[in-house]
Amino acid sequence: MKLRVRLTTTFAFLLALFALASPASANLVANGSFEIATATVTSQFLTAGVSNWSNSNIGEALVLPSWYTLGLLFPPNVGLAGPFPQYSPDGGNFVLSDGDYMNSPITQTINGLTPGASYQLSFYQALAQDTEPFVTIPGPVSGRWQVTLGSSAPQLSSMMFANGSVPSISPWRWETMSFTAQNASEVLRFFSIGSGDPPMVALDGVNLTGPVPEPAAVWLVATGFLALGFGLKRRRVMQVVRRSDRN
Repeated sequence: MKLRVRLTTTFAFLLALFALASPASANLVANGSFEIATATVTSQFLTAGVSNWSNSNIGEALVLPSWYTLGLLFPPNVGLAGPFPQYSPDGGNFVLSDGDYMNSPITQTINGLTPGASYQLSFYQALAQDTEPFVTIPGPVSGRWQVTLGSSAPQLSSMMFANGSVPSISPWRWETMSFTAQNASEVLRFFSIGSGDPPMVALDGVNLTGPVPEPAAVWLVATGFLALGFGLKRRRVMQVVRRSDRN
């Protein structure tokens, strides 16, 4: 009986450690899906009234699902080459940024960070070429996102390729990065980089979660569960030995 109580107490303690090592991580990014905005049609990001986000130039657009029905981003003739889907896997609105012309960082101040702690950033990205008769020339384009958190070193997402003359796109894909916070509040920046005429780099579903558990904490919990398992196995063996002795 005492052993059972002791094991139960140990198990509860380990569960508590596990909860501390793996806290429920809420998304620290507000409006990471770009759904909260005042725009009712696809618009320049600068004037779309996107809550919690800002930029400073005309190279970015907030794309609403209605673009797909129209077949155009900006009537009468600006669209996307190739079979670009109406939505990202995150659904609803998404962002496009011209990686080679009049672009600016899309930024948001993130609060509630723990200095020195690691955080995981994840988002969807895609790439297509803009189509605009007598302005753009169908052909190969490439692009990616350069991302920073505060004064951290810039990180680059996977390079994407598309070609408006085929036409082909780089479909939506999930990207992850890790950053270490330096301050309790830091600015998250997405800046498109690309080449071609023009490379339209897409973004949606931005998530920042953490703090990521330290390896030492995870190892402590794992060791505890192994020890508990060994203790239970040893107890079963002892019970079998005692029964054998009685017989």
